[in-house]
Amino acid sequence: MKVLFCFLFVCSLASAQEFAAPCKDVPALNQAIVDVLKPYIGKKIGRGECWDAAELALNKVNADWDGLYVFGREIDIKKECIQPGDIIQFDKVEMEVKTENGSYSESFYQHTAIVYKVNGAGDLQLIHQNTGQFGRKMGVTDFNLANKTKGTMMFYRPVKKN
Repeated sequence: MKVLFCFLFVCSLASAQEFAAPCKDVPALNQAIVDVLKPYIGKKIGRGECWDAAELALNKVNADWDGLYVFGREIDIKKECIQPGDIIQFDKVEMEVKTENGSYSESFYQHTAIVYKVNGAGDLQLIHQNTGQFGRKMGVTDFNLANKTKGTMMFYRPVKKN
C-alpha cells in the first residue's frame, strides 16, 4: 500500500511540475475580467456560446484582442504562471478524468473558457458556458491540465488597448 501511495504521489508531482507555479498577484486587468463574469454565473451571456463570455469580458474592460480567437498575449504555461482572467482556446482537446468512482472523458473540440481560480500548478477552476454540465449558462468547473490526453490549448493573458 505504501509503495502504491508513493507511486501515485510521485506521478502527481511529475504532472504538476509540467506547469509553472501559481503567481502571487493577479494583474488588475485579469481580475477585472473575472469580476465582469462573476454576476453571470447561472445566467446566459449573448447567444450562450462559449466565445460570448470572452467577448463580453474583454470588451467591458477595454482589452486589446483580434475579435476572433486571439484574446491577448499568448503565454507559455510551462514558463509563465496561469492567472485568473487568462483565457483558454481549446482545439480538439480530449481529457481523461479519474475519480474515486472510476473515470470519465471530456472533449472540447472548439471551446473558449476563462480561468476563474488557480488552486495550484495545473489545477484550475474555469468559468464558461455552452458545456455539457451547464448548457448555455455560465458555470464554474474544476479543471486539471494533467488530464489532457489530446489536442491543443492556447493560453492568453489579456492586455489593455493602447
